[in-house]
Amino acid sequence: MESLREKFRVAPVTVLLAGACVAGYALEVFFLNTARGIDLSLWALSGDALAGGRWWTVVTHLFLHANMLHLLVNVLGLWFIGPEVEYMLGRAKYLLLYLFSGIAGGLLQTWFSPPSVELIGASGSVCGLLLSFTTAYPEMPLRALLFFILPVNMKAKTLGRGLIVVSLACALLRIVPQVGHLAHLGGALMGAFLTWWWLPASPRGQRPADRVEREAQTEELLARVMDEGIESLSREEKRQLEALTRQRQRRW
Repeated sequence: MESLREKFRVAPVTVLLAGACVAGYALEVFFLNTARGIDLSLWALSGDALAGGRWWTVVTHLFLHANMLHLLVNVLGLWFIGPEVEYMLGRAKYLLLYLFSGIAGGLLQTWFSPPSVELIGASGSVCGLLLSFTTAYPEMPLRALLFFILPVNMKAKTLGRGLIVVSLACALLRIVPQVGHLAHLGGALMGAFLTWWWLPASPRGQRPADRVEREAQTEELLARVMDEGIESLSREEKRQLEALTRQRQRRW
């Protein structure tokens, strides 16, 4: 299994966001259990919060979760999908997509909810990451778990469109109304839009497997330089190493 250090080297923003979600939940538990009088609603998103001038809740609600299962589902989604999107868009755009997707989903959910209903969770952001990936690689074959049980083979675009349709249907039919279906929908649409907008400028022409191969080539060339010196590389290999290094630097 990939170590945390290796994960941080490849996808540092993903690791930091996952850590922020875990830390936010830990603070929730601490304050609820030990610090009476702490009002966590100051950090949750709602119509009342926005009307009261608590604008920061459009971001802080992304790092709060209702329970351990809620946290686990979102962090696992972020952990597995995030690194591919982070590499594809670069770290700065990836962070913006994560935040904007969560904010868009949160505002959409809040607009159609009673003012007192509070929203927490990173689901909108994670749905934005999923749609970003399926927008960039629509024909990629995937295996998804239907109802978290049945393995189903499908193309990435089918999974992305399915998420949008299911979220909209559940919101309209009020299926499991305690779940923020509109937050999922808004986050997904924002993630798809931003990826579509950034596609011409993003390094998305390569499949994730190509990225792994390219990283392996870079590591091999760097190892030779460390062991034998830069003179051990041919002129073509030096050009290749320079190009690969520039690609890494542009990920910001």
